[in-house]
Amino acid sequence: MRVIESSDGDLSGVRGRDALEEATEILEEPSKNIKRKILISVNLIIALVGTLHVVMQLVTVGHLPDPARDSVVLPLIVFINLGSAIYNLRALGDERRVNDRLDVLTRWVSVVIIQLACLIIVHFNTNTATSILMDHTLSILTIFLTGVILGRWAALAWFAVTMASLGIAVSHRGLEFEYALMTRAELAALKAQGTAAVLSRFEAAADERLVPLPLALFAAVSVVFTALTVAATYFEAGLIGRVTAAMPVAVKKIQIAARERQVLAQENLRMGLELDVAQRLQAMILPRGAELQKHADLEIAAHMVPASEIGGDIYDVLDGPEGSTLLVIGDVTDHGLASGVVMLMTQASLRTALEQTGGDLVQSLVRVNSVIYKNVSERMGDGRNLTLALLRYHAGQVHLAGQHESVILVRADGSVEEIDTLPLGINVGLLGEVEDMMSETSFAFLPGDLMVLYTDGVTEAERLDKQQYGVSRLKDSVTSRRALPCEQIVQGVFTDIYRWIGGSTVYDDITLVLVRRT
Repeated sequence: MRVIESSDGDLSGVRGRDALEEATEILEEPSKNIKRKILISVNLIIALVGTLHVVMQLVTVGHLPDPARDSVVLPLIVFINLGSAIYNLRALGDERRVNDRLDVLTRWVSVVIIQLACLIIVHFNTNTATSILMDHTLSILTIFLTGVILGRWAALAWFAVTMASLGIAVSHRGLEFEYALMTRAELAALKAQGTAAVLSRFEAAADERLVPLPLALFAAVSVVFTALTVAATYFEAGLIGRVTAAMPVAVKKIQIAARERQVLAQENLRMGLELDVAQRLQAMILPRGAELQKHADLEIAAHMVPASEIGGDIYDVLDGPEGSTLLVIGDVTDHGLASGVVMLMTQASLRTALEQTGGDLVQSLVRVNSVIYKNVSERMGDGRNLTLALLRYHAGQVHLAGQHESVILVRADGSVEEIDTLPLGINVGLLGEVEDMMSETSFAFLPGDLMVLYTDGVTEAERLDKQQYGVSRLKDSVTSRRALPCEQIVQGVFTDIYRWIGGSTVYDDITLVLVRRT
């Protein structure tokens, strides 16, 4: 990624990373893992409270309130919360340990334990007044924790449950229930009647589930409400404060990203224009319809589809010495702009070499190899090279030199021959000296015969299951249409190729040249 300098400060720290991604991370950091941290705190508190309860019961009473139940339930609650806390602590330290299913499980189990504990505390409390007061207190607490850990809809659902719980508690006593209070004078008069009268009064109140409310209980409830208010305010204010503090840095990162995107857009526009020019140049030097039809005794059709904006395939049809026709087919390694440049360089040097050597195929290949090797490998420092085959037709005979894909011959009687070019040379531009490696062969080309020249983009065209089109299908496609004009055969072969690859990507340039002896 490009590094951008800003006049209002050094903002050049973005190297190799996307500035928008950095800005997103900065804004997300203040609220990152908040739920996990709160859940860890809740788990540890519940585990600690459960452990202290067990210890206090065993120390003071000698046994748990319900040994058969509590000896199983309380340790289970402690271990579940400790397990949740340990998992979330490990996930907090290493994000690779995060498991979505465990996240959901620990959150829901922790909240359900809190909610069940609250319901048990409320509905098993024998004191009517403290039961309703505790219901109110614990409802606020559980709604807050449920909302923070599970989300707003879970909090609304638990709000409905707590309202139902309150309704049940009130209905048990009836709306007409009144909690009777005594003045100090009445309490003093009662005590003056003696201990028996006081105990009788308390027993009568206990029968109606009425127990005096100590001031400490109201103070504790007040502390809980105040603590929840402070916690919510602190949480929101702290989060907003951290986001606000991170905002200037995030804005700078966004500005950097905007500048980079603008520079990138301009660069893409410039490259697009350059590619368009190169594509036009390439199209201009390829032989056109009139050029293909002017060669005596031959019917020629050709078509190339590049895999990207600029193709690395090369084909040409040229006038040779003594009325002969020269055919060129080649494939530059890779594709795109650089391969297109090598293709243009090859076309220009090849035409010159053929004129200088009087159409000598081997010597032309040697000269082209020298040009490509020195320009591409030595000067440009690029490893691109190309397969290149040259053919010269004259008076029913074809001479062939250079290594490329095989040449397919469909004879007039429908028989098919395949001429291997592997022994005829080496990739052009791969080595500096190749004269001893280049050779030539020849074969008869009779009236009605078809000659198929192609690049590997034809035979290696893949469909979705990675199976390639292959040479045999190319032979069958041409043979089945051999009675048609060459142009229609080419169109039919391309139809077969595109039907074969279906919706898969075209990974290489596809070039096909068809020649018929008339």
